[in-house]
Amino acid sequence: MKDGNAIHSIRIDRDKCIGCSHCMRVCPTQAIRIVEGAAVIQTERCIDCGECYRVCPQRAIYAKDDGLSSLRTDAYRIALVPSVFIGQFPSEYSATQVLKAVKEVGFDEVFEVEHAVDFMKEAYQMAAQEDLLRPVISSYCPAVVRLIQVLFPSLTPHILLLKAPHDIAALCLRLSKAREGADPTKISVYYVTPCAAKTVAALAPVGEKESPIDGTVNMKEVYNRVLAILLAEKDKGLHKTAADMSPDSVCWSLSGTEKHYFPGRSLAIDGMDNVIEFLEKLESGQISDIDFLELRACDQGCAGGILCPGNRFLTVERLEQRQKKLQQLKDHQGGRVANRLMEYKEMLHPLSRVEAVYPRDGLLLDEDMEKALVKLQRIRKLLTYFPGFDCGACGAPSCRSLAEDVVQGKAGISHCVFVQRVMEKNYKLSPDQAFVVIEQIWGRNRLNKYNDAYENES
Repeated sequence: MKDGNAIHSIRIDRDKCIGCSHCMRVCPTQAIRIVEGAAVIQTERCIDCGECYRVCPQRAIYAKDDGLSSLRTDAYRIALVPSVFIGQFPSEYSATQVLKAVKEVGFDEVFEVEHAVDFMKEAYQMAAQEDLLRPVISSYCPAVVRLIQVLFPSLTPHILLLKAPHDIAALCLRLSKAREGADPTKISVYYVTPCAAKTVAALAPVGEKESPIDGTVNMKEVYNRVLAILLAEKDKGLHKTAADMSPDSVCWSLSGTEKHYFPGRSLAIDGMDNVIEFLEKLESGQISDIDFLELRACDQGCAGGILCPGNRFLTVERLEQRQKKLQQLKDHQGGRVANRLMEYKEMLHPLSRVEAVYPRDGLLLDEDMEKALVKLQRIRKLLTYFPGFDCGACGAPSCRSLAEDVVQGKAGISHCVFVQRVMEKNYKLSPDQAFVVIEQIWGRNRLNKYNDAYENES
C-alpha cells in the first residue's frame, strides 16, 4: 500500500481549466501553480482538502475515487457508510431505510462507520493516561494531519496515533467475517467518502503500512442512486430500528463532539482558515495549557465535506434529531446499547494504533543541510528583489513561493513581471523574450485576444 503522501484524490482536468487562478489563491499549502494557461498541482504540497474544488468556476477540479463500477462481482461486498451520509436525506427517511437502499445499490452488507465511536471513546481514555505531548491533536481529519505535515512540521509529534473510525469499523468487519469462517480474499470493504482527504486516507492512511479498506466511492454517486430508490418507496418512516450504538456517536463527525471524550481542557476548531490561524499561534507559543485539540478542515466538520450533496446546516440538524431518537430508543431499552463492534474491542485495541507521523520529505529544500542553508539564503535574497505584492501574475500564489520555485529550478526570476520590466530597461531581457515567459505561464491562446484587439484598433 502506498503512503498517503504519495497518492492524491484531487485532480485537474486541463481541458476544462481556463487558468483563472481561483484555486491557486485559496490553496492553504500553496500547492497550485499556473503553467501554460492551466492549473498544476505540486503533489508534495497537496493535502486533498478540496478548497480548490469548492471555488473552481469551470468544474475542472474533481475528486477521483474507485466508484461503484469497481465493486467486485466475485466477492462479498460491504459498504462502510458514515452517519453524515444519512444526514443528507430528509428526516422523513429513517436511517434503516437509507442503509437498506445503500444495500440495494450493489452491496451484500452495509455497516455504519459510527459504530466504531464507542470503541474510540475507550481508546481516548486510555491514550489520555499516557505521557503524550500536549496538546494532543486529533487524527480524525486526514486533511488536518497532512496540513500539519506540510505547514507545521514541528507539531507532528502531537498527533494522536490512533486509526480513524472507518479503519476500526473495517477491521471489526474483517474480524467478524473471519470468525464466521469466510475466505478473507473474498471480502471487499468499500468506504462511502464525504471528502477527497478521506478518500486518500481510506486507501493509503498516514502511519499505516496497509489499509483494511479495498475501495472508495464518492458520496454524491451513492446519494443519487439511493435517493432514486427512496423516492420509489411508499412506506416512508415505517421501518423499526433499535439503539445499536451510543446516541452521540452519530454526531462524531460534526465539529464539537469529539473533544468531550478526552479529559482536560479541549477545544474544537473547524474551517481551514481558522485551523491554520490557531496552529500558527500554537506553534509560535502564543497558546498553551490545552490538553486536546479537535481540528476539522471543513466548516461544521464532515457535514461540510466537498462530496456531501446536501446543505451542511440541515445535515447537522438532522443528525442532532437522530441523536435524540436514538437516546429515546436507548432509554426504552433500559439504557443498553447492542453495539456488536464492541464484542471485538479486546482484539481491536492492539490493532488501533498507527506509526509515528513525520513531516513531508518532499518539502525539504535539500537533503544536504549545507546545501539547504545555501538555498534558504538565496530565497531570502530573491525576496529582496520581488515586490512583495503577491499578485499571482507569475503563476505562483506569492512572492515567497516564486522564490522557492526559482531556487528549486521550477521557475525563473523573469517570471516576476516587475523584474521583467527592470530587466528590459537594463537590456537584459528583450520584449519578445518577456512575451515568451508570459506565454509559458498563462498560455499562448490567453494572449491572442490582445493581439486581435490591437489589430482591430489599428
